[in-house]
Amino acid sequence: METFSDRLLREHQQVWQAMQQHRFVVDIEQDRLPTRVFNRYLVFEGNFVATAIAIFALGISKAPNITQQRWLIGVLNALVETQITWFERVLSERRINSADYPDDLPGVRHFRDGMLQTARQGRYEHIITMMFGAEWMYYVWCRRASEQSQSDADVRLWVEMHAEEEFYQQARWLKDELDRCAMALGEREKQALSALYGDVLQWEIDFHTAAYEN
Repeated sequence: METFSDRLLREHQQVWQAMQQHRFVVDIEQDRLPTRVFNRYLVFEGNFVATAIAIFALGISKAPNITQQRWLIGVLNALVETQITWFERVLSERRINSADYPDDLPGVRHFRDGMLQTARQGRYEHIITMMFGAEWMYYVWCRRASEQSQSDADVRLWVEMHAEEEFYQQARWLKDELDRCAMALGEREKQALSALYGDVLQWEIDFHTAAYEN
């Protein structure tokens, strides 16, 4: 029997493949990502971590019980203690001045604002759908890219961080949790989540495209 998360992957296969074959992904897989693009991406993604923290905090507040809250608190702690620290270090070591890469671009804004507004106005299952959309997508392409080599040590570490078992377990939890949530939903609610999932993948495409904009 098809799970709800697999249904989303099937229903949005075109936009899924567009993200899996995005120029950013292919450039990393073929070890040709321009340094300026990765530097710009680091600024955009580093800034988004603060938004992700807000989203997961909202998820904790809307979670149905302590089991879900405990898991999400672990994710939140990792964002605060590991991700932010990593971005601070790598931006410093690469001597990247965030002011040189302003993130007030449509692709960045749509991703950031769309995710945050949905988390604020939506329910728990909306937040899980969004984070599943983002993290499962990242795991799949990074796992594939990890089988290739990347000459930039920071690019390589970024890929490995999203291909390792710990990240997979986080993405898998979101996938299973979405399937659990869907069991209690009617078809109209499922269709709304499917539309949201498609939006998230498109926002991801636009976000990564923005890293190439001058």
